[in-house]
Amino acid sequence: MSDETLRQLAAKAGIATHWTDQTGTERAVSPESLRSILAALGLSAGSVADMRQSLARAGESSPSGGAAAFATARVGMPVSLPMLMTAGTPLVIDIEGIGERVVTSQEGQGGTLTLPPFEIPGYHRIRLSDGEFTVATAPPRCVTFADVAGASGWGLAAQIYSLRSEGDGSIGNFAGVAALGRAAAGSGADALAISPVHALYGALPAQFSPYSPSSRLFYNPLHADPRAALPEETLCELARQAGIADEMATLSARELIDWPVATALKQRLLRAIFDALHSSQAPAAAREDFERFRKEASPLLRDHAIFEALHAAELDRDPHAGHWRDWQAPFQSSGSAEVAAFAQARAAEVAYQIFLQWLLGRSYSQAQNACRDAGMAVGLIADLAIGMDGAGSHAWSRQNDVLIGLSIGAPPDYYAAEGQNWGLTTFSPLGLEVSGYAPFIETMRASLRHVGGIRIDHVMGMSRLWLIPEGGRALDGAYVSFPSETLFRLIALESWRHRAIVIGEDLGTLPFGFRDYLREQGVAGLRVLRFERTEHGYVPPQHWDAQAVALTTTHDLVPTAGWWSGSDIEPPGDKQQAVRAWDRGLFWGACRDAGLVEGERPEPEETDPVVDAAVAYVAATPCALKIVPIEDALGIRTQPNVPGTTVERPNWRHRLSGDAADLLDDPKVARRLAQLERSRPD
Repeated sequence: MSDETLRQLAAKAGIATHWTDQTGTERAVSPESLRSILAALGLSAGSVADMRQSLARAGESSPSGGAAAFATARVGMPVSLPMLMTAGTPLVIDIEGIGERVVTSQEGQGGTLTLPPFEIPGYHRIRLSDGEFTVATAPPRCVTFADVAGASGWGLAAQIYSLRSEGDGSIGNFAGVAALGRAAAGSGADALAISPVHALYGALPAQFSPYSPSSRLFYNPLHADPRAALPEETLCELARQAGIADEMATLSARELIDWPVATALKQRLLRAIFDALHSSQAPAAAREDFERFRKEASPLLRDHAIFEALHAAELDRDPHAGHWRDWQAPFQSSGSAEVAAFAQARAAEVAYQIFLQWLLGRSYSQAQNACRDAGMAVGLIADLAIGMDGAGSHAWSRQNDVLIGLSIGAPPDYYAAEGQNWGLTTFSPLGLEVSGYAPFIETMRASLRHVGGIRIDHVMGMSRLWLIPEGGRALDGAYVSFPSETLFRLIALESWRHRAIVIGEDLGTLPFGFRDYLREQGVAGLRVLRFERTEHGYVPPQHWDAQAVALTTTHDLVPTAGWWSGSDIEPPGDKQQAVRAWDRGLFWGACRDAGLVEGERPEPEETDPVVDAAVAYVAATPCALKIVPIEDALGIRTQPNVPGTTVERPNWRHRLSGDAADLLDDPKVARRLAQLERSRPD
């Protein structure tokens, strides 16, 4: 009886009690896992009495009570609200960007009120006698590439840290982004997709994966362009005075980033810039802009700044206190009196952390302006990680926002027999509801603030996520549902407000019909050349999804040249080599059938003709946007990240050869980009 009640409760809470593995076998989620996940969701399941009480609460709008006065709707559709007042009552509504109007509510079905449809997207506020009720009204779909550019186009993708520019100290910054963006725009590109810019940990430079952020609300200051604050001659003098100029130059020449060493040097330079900003060395306009930014800092920004200062202090006290749950007890809550006293005592350090966010935001904005001014229709496309580190700034400062005790991953499949645990947490569905989805809206705005588009990593997470109890294996997880319609309405609304395109990373195992759902939402899925295969061979280019984004490869795959040469096959066994040889023949045959190549298949070391063919294949598709990672544009073999590895491979450390401004000058690169440019419709 208790197991049956437990599974009823789990199902009501949006937890799938069964899942199907890669062999087609149905598996049941263990009772222990269900109880752990329910507890993280705020529903107790320790006893039958607890479960019955939780079952009753799970049917309410918010089991924890106090749901926010917030609803979502679509333009042109009647709006249903909770029965907050008597039907027929005139209501004053503040239409965002327009002004007030008065409407009369009507009684709907199931104890709700119905309002006439809104015709304009926005966050519209209904005035009530005891407060306000917000209706986030979304357009029918997201802004698409066709809305922005009017036709299909193309772009490049690059890892920010890999781009070289003068004085970057071995860690690429937005100066390199701007330089590559201008060069790409000169060749006709409409977009430049970049790696995530989320805030990591200033005090833990060895944790440098851009997909494991401390917070997605703020940015990684190591990518700031110092020239966004001070003239270049001043920066050179500051580096000389700090005694770091020669060492930064030495590090910059290396092929791999030494993150701990390079971070320490760059932080010394950033502190010197902060000090100089308050002196006559700094332009008055920059100084005044920072002071205005500092005075207007939001509570969220102040909490992030305090976290960074407190995190460093706690690690100095105890090198094992990397997680805020290991800090001294009074510091584990951002709202404690002890945290406030710490912030007051370390006011200068908190101001410095705010300065870092100002400098990065200024750098980001200038890079986007450079891309747009050079002719790009979209400009930069940001990358939104699927979650955040539970030890980080967001989880510490807004503990009710996140699922403490659960991490995101994936069930076992043919690529990972034991499944995957990504070590990240995510938003609590109940926490989102109680807060009026404020954390999600703030995250979207932070990602869209300085760009013309966004790529949402693992976009299936808007519908369901594989969540694993703390300390468990990936196999111990379960799928948990998220309010997808609400989330996609908010994505569409923020896309409209920022006039930004939305791309969803929809690779891997997906629920039935999910890609069709994305199309309806105006979210462009990804079609990666190596994955566009059937049992008969490669999907012909003319049959690719016109609304999707076509790519030759991704940051998690070996580039085309490396794939053709077999540089990713380790150990190089006969079976693996035989499979790769078959795949080479299959791909070259598909290119020949499509009229893109002639002649016999090149040898494994002859990679340039194959890279040309891959770019031509993607260019021949009807996809609205074609994106070629810079590794394929250059024809190199280096893979930015090898999934499932950490220290075994130099992930997120590779630097490209040559300055970012000059990367596209090679005739081979120009030839590949010209293929993309010729693919535009007449």
